[in-house]
Amino acid sequence: MRILALETDIEKIKKRFLCEGESEVLTTHYHGASFLFASIREFFFTMFLFGIGVAAWFMNAPMGYTVAMLFVVWFVFVFVSLIKAYIDWCFDFIFVTSEKVILVDQTSIIRHKIKPINLENIGGVTAQTQFGDIFRFGIVEIHLKEGEGGETIALRFVPDAREVAAKISEVVTHYQRMHYPTRPEAKTHVTPVAV
Repeated sequence: MRILALETDIEKIKKRFLCEGESEVLTTHYHGASFLFASIREFFFTMFLFGIGVAAWFMNAPMGYTVAMLFVVWFVFVFVSLIKAYIDWCFDFIFVTSEKVILVDQTSIIRHKIKPINLENIGGVTAQTQFGDIFRFGIVEIHLKEGEGGETIALRFVPDAREVAAKISEVVTHYQRMHYPTRPEAKTHVTPVAV
């Protein structure tokens, strides 16, 4: 289903980026901890607003007006942020094919960013742990070659980050072997020196 810019059917996005002869290698979503950590601030803000409501009740404030005002503030500053964090977690994913890595970032119903990276532009892939690897997610870093700006793209909260980085690295190596076969070393001619 499509809601403005948000595409909830990830299979449609994947089909859009698969060319003829290209195959899917890996699809991975982000860990649920990304939503949890993104919503911690909203949880504390909700508790703060609830505390204001309780204080207003003890002070015999008009509760209809107070609750309406607090609800509007909660909706604008908390609910919208929670929905954005949920969309960002639920519909973002990493899609690896035999030709490219596609990073899908859908942050709301009005904004998304899809970044395809051709395998020939990837210089290396590394994995790092997050939070001591207690929750089995980490950071995958994709290092682009110098000609592509030489930047590093860091993807946080990737489940089994080591395996994902290893799979991407394996696909890059396979791609390079298929498209850039090693050339036989040029024979060097050594001229003997007379003594």
